Amino acid sequence: MPSAKKPSAARTKARPRGPSEIAPGVFVGGWKDALPFEGVRFCVLDEAPPDMPPATHIPIYDEGSDRANTKNLDRLAEAIGRAHAKGETVLVFCGHGVRRSPLAGAWYLRRSEGIPLDRAYDRIRAVRPQVEHAREWIGTAADLERS
Repeated sequence: MPSAKKPSAARTKARPRGPSEIAPGVFVGGWKDALPFEGVRFCVLDEAPPDMPPATHIPIYDEGSDRANTKNLDRLAEAIGRAHAKGETVLVFCGHGVRRSPLAGAWYLRRSEGIPLDRAYDRIRAVRPQVEHAREWIGTAADLERS
């Protein structure tokens, strides 16, 4: 009888459950992570759902231009920084914690630590592998230099 093959590590590696800490006390995640989270919550969905847990809603994507709203990303980064400076734990959440909240988290790291956006994404992906880079929403490196 042939021996059973062991599943590859890639197939057995479980996705992290719960919010992902991207900096001390700063987390990104999805809707399900926001429900039990104790701390300051920021929702970055396009529209605030009627059953949203208590959170500050700051939409970061502009459907009309198919781009990120960099002014709102800056406002969000400042709000995260203020809450964090007060010793609050912070969660930025969207629907699944795959695209919008990681973009917001990467933007926060870029602004607060002065690191390039791609490096911020690498850091987030290290703790939340399912993250998708929202590169097409951001534009070119020249666009970022102007923001």
